[in-house]
Amino acid sequence: MKIYLRLALFFLIYQHTAVAKPNLGMPDRHAKLLLAQYETAKKVYKREAYAEAKSLFDKLRKIQHPPSLSPYIHFYYGLAAYHNGEKAIAHETFLEIQAKFPAWNKQNEIHYWSAQCSFEEGCFEAALGALALIKAKHMAGSVLQLKKFFLKKIEDHAYLQELIEKFPNDPIIKVILHKKVAREAYLRQDFSLINQLKQKYNFADYTYDPLKHVRSKHKTAYDVAVLLPFFVDELDYEACTDQFVIELYQGIQLAIEKLAQDGIVINLFTFDTKRSVEVTKALLAQEAMPYMDLIIGPLYPDTIPLVAAFAKKHKINLVNPISDNSTITHSNPFAFLFQPDLETCAQKAAALTLNDIYDKAIAQPCIAVFYGMEQKDILQATLYKHRIEQQLGKSIDLFVQLSHKTIKFFLEQNQEEEKNIENTEQTQLDLTNLTHIYVPSQDELVVSQVISLCLKLGIKPQIIGHEQWIKKEILNIYQLQRLPILFLSPNYIDYSRAALSIFRKIFFEKNATKPNEKSYIGYEMMLFFGRMLSDYGTYFQKKWENMYYSGVIFQGVSYGKHHANQHIPVLRFAKDKFIPLHQLKIRS
Repeated sequence: MKIYLRLALFFLIYQHTAVAKPNLGMPDRHAKLLLAQYETAKKVYKREAYAEAKSLFDKLRKIQHPPSLSPYIHFYYGLAAYHNGEKAIAHETFLEIQAKFPAWNKQNEIHYWSAQCSFEEGCFEAALGALALIKAKHMAGSVLQLKKFFLKKIEDHAYLQELIEKFPNDPIIKVILHKKVAREAYLRQDFSLINQLKQKYNFADYTYDPLKHVRSKHKTAYDVAVLLPFFVDELDYEACTDQFVIELYQGIQLAIEKLAQDGIVINLFTFDTKRSVEVTKALLAQEAMPYMDLIIGPLYPDTIPLVAAFAKKHKINLVNPISDNSTITHSNPFAFLFQPDLETCAQKAAALTLNDIYDKAIAQPCIAVFYGMEQKDILQATLYKHRIEQQLGKSIDLFVQLSHKTIKFFLEQNQEEEKNIENTEQTQLDLTNLTHIYVPSQDELVVSQVISLCLKLGIKPQIIGHEQWIKKEILNIYQLQRLPILFLSPNYIDYSRAALSIFRKIFFEKNATKPNEKSYIGYEMMLFFGRMLSDYGTYFQKKWENMYYSGVIFQGVSYGKHHANQHIPVLRFAKDKFIPLHQLKIRS
């Protein structure tokens, strides 16, 4: 709305100066009558009675009047139509003024209003063309504000690039594109496009910093809210319907005790969301909630957006301990995932493939992606494909989605004829040439059939899968020994660690049960964020760009500019056990 207020002010001044007293050149009774009618119509317009003003100016347009008054009448008619909501009539009127009165000394204003109408119609090229005709220096500020207001609404980066090509001398389009891409790069962790645009348009360095105006506070004690679905009136472990929630919370409690031993005081406030939006709203409305230093949770989709919006509004850091869904953190500089998100997993898989190609100097890599029907599979497969093709400069060799219905058909056809399914781009690919396979699916049938295909064809490509293949026992020892499979293992635990043994002993003494993965996650997560609060204050993310944290339970935690944990251990099977690969250098 601010742009419209500025416009209204600009043209209010304009009306009292240039437009107010046109030279009629007819000092007779008829001219005086026309001028009186014109002034009356203007007064109606200034009262914002736009429908009546439009009608009055329309009548003036249809009667005989001096040429010097004509463009003013048409102009006010167009303004009245615009403010009355008749934008198409207004735009047509402004274009008519340009054609009928080309010598009128107010053409710059007409170009401006034509551009305004074109912008609102979504005709950005026409709007920019109209603004390019304005030469008046005193209007430069208004022109720039108008461009900024509407160009910022364009989300399609490719369209902004088209506008840059058509208006190469207009710097504001480049500035807006640069900032949009930089902001998206920060939030989505994909800096490839901004690097391309920097080379193409010679962009200066620009860093999007959503935390520029917040200051990290160091405190003697930090307040942490835990919003979990316990489904109990009082904290009673036996009454909780979701046991994994209690396991997670037990880990958090032990971490609080450990932090206290290290001199880090965390005041833990526990809230039961009951997986209810209404209950969660009531919790967030509590007086103390906006003053929390960290929020942990919630866990379920119905309540996550509500709490994420609250955290963003009140500038409170929020961490989800178990989700891998990046939509939780999207456009929110205060939201984090303790787990790697799906995008990070796909990027890691691509990095493993590229490192293998480069390290072995494979001249003609043959790469396949087999993925299932779940949205998670599709997202990871697509991101992997994009990354590989961008880096290698060639299309991926095989990109196949498999459902339970198509798996048998695909395998039979390839084993007998070595051809792809009908809907793929390739028609005669020899699968025995495959050097790399990525399978983002955790579907047992998809995984087992792809592994069986490799064994039947007698090939040994590098295969990248997920640790859930191990946990679900999808593969047998023969398959593990025969094929070079790498497992992305976000939750890999080295059980030989002394700190882990100590934690297991304390946990058992405290809870009379052994810890499991959720207990480990709760403990490691709370230790990590508690120490981040202690070391860097309430906005710890301002300081941890180059920080790597060596975990107590898990291998480590690393964020950089990202909002999901970037550390993903990779396992391989060797000497009858799973061992982690050394940290691999990722080529950009």
